[in-house]
Amino acid sequence: MWISANGVGDGNAENPLNWNPNGVPTINNQVLIDGTSDDLSKLTINNPMSIYSLTDYFIDVDVNGALTCEDIIYNLWGTFVIRNNITASIYNNTFLTEIRGPTHFKATVDNYGSFSLDYGVIFYKDVINRYSFYNNVIAPLVFYGSFFTSDPGSSTLLYQLKDFYIYENFLVINEASLEFNKVEKLEVHGSTIFNGNSNVDIDQSTIALYNSSELSEGANLKLKQSVIFFLFDNINGLLMYNSYGNSNEFNLIDSQLVLSKYFFNIQYNSVITLLEKSIITASNSHIRLTSNSKLLLTDSSIASNDTKLTMSSSSFLQLNSSYYVVGLSSLNIQTFCILLDDSKINIINNSTFAIEGPMDLRDNSTIFVVDSNLVIANADFYTKNNSYVSIENSIFQMKGNFFMMNSSVLDIKNSTLYIFGYYGAVSNSGFHSHNSSVNIGGYVIMSTKAPITFDNTVLNIFSDGSFFCEAPNLLIKDSLVAIQKYFYSFGSFNSINSTFIVYKTMEIKGYFYGESLEITIITGNLTIVENSTFVCNYCNIVIQKGQFITLDNTSITLKGTTMKNGGKVVSGGQIHLSPGSSITNDNEFILSSDILKSSSSSSSSSSSSSSSSSSSLSDDNELQTLLNQGLFTFINDSKVQVQMNSSGQLIIGKNQVEIEKFQQEIGGLFSMEKGGSMFSKSIIQFQGGSIIGNGSFIGNVSNSAATIGDSNTSIINKFKISGNYRHESNATIIFNVENENDFSSIEILNEFFVNGGLVEIKINIEFLESILKQFSNNNFTSKIDLISFSTLINGSDSTTLPPNQNNNSSSNNNTLGLDKIVFKSYDKSSNNEKVLSNDCISTSSSSSKFSLLLRSCTPKNNDGGDGSDGDNNDQSKPITSKAWIAGPIVGAVAVAIIAVTIYVKKDRISIFIKMKKISAQTKLKTITSRKK
Repeated sequence: MWISANGVGDGNAENPLNWNPNGVPTINNQVLIDGTSDDLSKLTINNPMSIYSLTDYFIDVDVNGALTCEDIIYNLWGTFVIRNNITASIYNNTFLTEIRGPTHFKATVDNYGSFSLDYGVIFYKDVINRYSFYNNVIAPLVFYGSFFTSDPGSSTLLYQLKDFYIYENFLVINEASLEFNKVEKLEVHGSTIFNGNSNVDIDQSTIALYNSSELSEGANLKLKQSVIFFLFDNINGLLMYNSYGNSNEFNLIDSQLVLSKYFFNIQYNSVITLLEKSIITASNSHIRLTSNSKLLLTDSSIASNDTKLTMSSSSFLQLNSSYYVVGLSSLNIQTFCILLDDSKINIINNSTFAIEGPMDLRDNSTIFVVDSNLVIANADFYTKNNSYVSIENSIFQMKGNFFMMNSSVLDIKNSTLYIFGYYGAVSNSGFHSHNSSVNIGGYVIMSTKAPITFDNTVLNIFSDGSFFCEAPNLLIKDSLVAIQKYFYSFGSFNSINSTFIVYKTMEIKGYFYGESLEITIITGNLTIVENSTFVCNYCNIVIQKGQFITLDNTSITLKGTTMKNGGKVVSGGQIHLSPGSSITNDNEFILSSDILKSSSSSSSSSSSSSSSSSSSLSDDNELQTLLNQGLFTFINDSKVQVQMNSSGQLIIGKNQVEIEKFQQEIGGLFSMEKGGSMFSKSIIQFQGGSIIGNGSFIGNVSNSAATIGDSNTSIINKFKISGNYRHESNATIIFNVENENDFSSIEILNEFFVNGGLVEIKINIEFLESILKQFSNNNFTSKIDLISFSTLINGSDSTTLPPNQNNNSSSNNNTLGLDKIVFKSYDKSSNNEKVLSNDCISTSSSSSKFSLLLRSCTPKNNDGGDGSDGDNNDQSKPITSKAWIAGPIVGAVAVAIIAVTIYVKKDRISIFIKMKKISAQTKLKTITSRKK
C-alpha cells in the first residue's frame, strides 16, 4: 500500500519508503493507493513498473513510465494519468478493471481483460480492447487515438455516455462485438471499420461519422431508436461489401440514417434494412447498390435532396409500406436514379417512390410497384435494354418525361397512370395496360414494333394531351377511349369491344380493324388519312356534331355496322358496306368516292373487284342501305351499290353518279347541276319531295308522288331521261317558262307512261303579256316543247295512244292522260304567282312531244275558269280553280276585268264573256267557276 499521504514521502513510486511494507511493488503485488477526498497527495510512476493490480482512492496517479498491470486497474474518484509514449498493458484474467474517476491515458491501452469506465476518461493513444470493455461514463470519454475492439469473443459496452469522441480510427473487427446504449453523442473523426463477422448494436444513441466507413466481410450493424450521421465530403464514404459471398447487414429499427455529401456504396451481397418507421435522409449524396446488394424498407422512408441512386448487377431496392422521395434543388447531378444489370426496385404495400431528378433503368433491370405510388416529377425517366416497369394496383404519375427504348416494357395492371409530360416508346419497347386508367395530359409517342395493348382500360386524353402511335401492333380491347385532344395512329391498329368518344381529333393512318365498337364523335374530327384502311365489323358509329373524314385513296369497310351522322361526313375514299350495315345521314354528307356493296365473306374489297362485280349484284334482302335525311352531296364521279333512300336534300354536281337502288321519299329534295347525271339499273323512284336542276337520268324513272321543279322558285329545270319515265296520279311536273328560248323541259328517250297527275306551267308575266298583246293577229302562235318522248302510254288502259295529227292544235284537249294542267304566271319583281285561265293559253301533244301553245288573241268574256286543261271525256267537267285576267287592258280612266266561265262538252267549247267598266281604283277580282 502506498503510504505517502498528506505530504509524507516524496510521492515517487520508485522510493521504497513510500510503500508499506517498504519496497517497490512487483508483478506479484496488489497495489492500494488509499486516500481521502481532501487528500492532495500525488503518486508518480517514473520508471517501468509491473504490478498485479492497482486500486486508487482519491489520489492523483501520474504514470511517466511503462506500466504493466497483470490483473485490474481500479480507479475510484482519483485521477489516473498515463503520460506520452507509454504503453499500458492490462491483462485481466480474474476481475474487472474499473476506472471511476477522471483518468487520462496518454499511452496506448491494450486491454486483454475486462475494462470498465465509470467517469470521464481521456485516451490520448490507441485503445485496443481484447476482451471486454464496459462503461457508465457521465463525463466525456475522449479517444485522441484509435479505438479497436478486435479479438474474437471480445465485447464492448458503452452505456449512458454523454459525449464520446474518437478522433482517429474506430474499428470493430475479428468477430468482436460492440454495443452502444443511450450514448447521447459519439463522434468519429477518423475512419470507421466494422469487419470480419463483427457485430455492432446501437440503441437509443446518436452517432456522427465524419470520415469514411466500412461494413464488410460479414459484419453487421444494427440501429434501434437511434440516429447515425454520415458526414464526409469525399468519394469514399460508406463501403459495404462481402467478397466471400456472405452478407453484411445494416439494420435500422425506428431509426434515422442521415447522409450529407456522402457516398453510400453498398455492394457484394450487402443488405440495408429499414423497419418500423425508420428513415434515410440524404442531401447532395450518392446511394449506390451493386452486385446483389439490397436496400429494403418496411414501414419506413427515404427522403433525399440532390441525391443520386445508382443500382447495378442484380441489386435490389424494395419499398414495403414505405416512401422514397427524391427532391431536386439544382441540376448539378445529371441522373438521380440509375438501375443497371438486372437490378430491381420493389415498391409495395402502400409505398411511395417519388423522384424529382432523372431516372435511368437499364440492362434487364426492373421496377415493380404493387399497391403503391410511383411519382416521376419534373424529371426524365429512361428505360433501356430489356428493362421492365410493372405497375399493379397502384398509381404512377409521370409529371416529367418518360422514355422507353431498346425492348423495354411498361406493364400496368389494375392501376392508374397519369402522363403530364412526354412519354416515348421506341426501339421495340412495349406498353401493356390491363383493367387500368391511363390519363394523358402531355405528349405520348409510341414508335415501336413491339405490341401496344390497352385491355379493359380507360384511356383519357385530356388538357393538352396527344397520343401518337406509329406501331404495327396497337390493340385496344374492352376499353373506353375518351379523346378530348389528339389521338393519332400511324401503323396497324386493332380494337375489339371498345368505346371511342371523340371531342377533338382522332386520326388513323395505315390499317385499322375494329369489331363491336361504339364510336361517338361528339365534336372534332375522326380522320382516315390517305392510303389507309378502316374496317369496322358490328360497330355503331355516331357523329353528333363532329366530322368523319376519309381522305383520298382510303378504304372504309363496314360489316354489320350502323353509321348515324348528325354532324358532317366527308368521304374521299371508298366505302364498302357488307350485309347488315347501314348509313344514316341526318346532317351533311359529302361523297367524292364510292359506296360499294361487299359480300358477307369479305371484310374489305378493292375498287377494281367492286367494279367488276357490279353487274352481278343480287337484289337480296340483307340490310345494306344508305338513308339520307339531311344534305347529301356528290362532288365527284361516284358509285353507290346499295339501296339509297333520301328524305333530305341530295345534290349531284357536274358528275356521273351510279346508284344501285334509289328512292326519294316525302320531304326529299333532289338537285342536279348541269352536266351531272344519275345512273341506275333499277328503277329510280321518286315517292315524294322535289326534283330540281339540269342533268340526266340514265335508266328508268318512276315518279309516284314527287314534284319535278320547285313551286316556290322560278328555276329553269332541264332533265334528260335515257330510259322510261312513269308519271303517277300524285306526281307533279312544274315547267317554268322565261321566254321562247329559256324554259324548263324534259327529254325522255324511251316510253313516257302517264297515269294521271298534274302538270303546272308557270310563265313569266312579261313574256306572256308580249304574246297576248298581239291580239290583232289571232293566227300568231308560239309553241314551246316542254316534254319530248319516244312512246306515249296512257296508264288508264296501258295502251299506246294515237298521235295528235295536228301538232299546232289550238285546242285544250289533253291527250297525255293527265289529271290536270294548270297555268300560272309569275312576276320576278314581286315574286308573286297567279293562276291563269285563258283561251289564249293551251297545250298540245303529239306522238313525241308535249308542248305549250301561246296565241295572240282578242280576249272574250265568260263566266269563270281555272286555267287548267282537263281530261277529254263525254261528261261536262267543272273547273274549280280561281281565274285571273290573261292580259290587263288599261285605259285612261278605267280597267277592264273579265270574268270567264268555261264549260267543256265533248268537242264543243262555249265561252261567255261579260265585260264591265269599273273605276281605276278597283282591284282585279276573280270569280269562282261553277258547274252547269
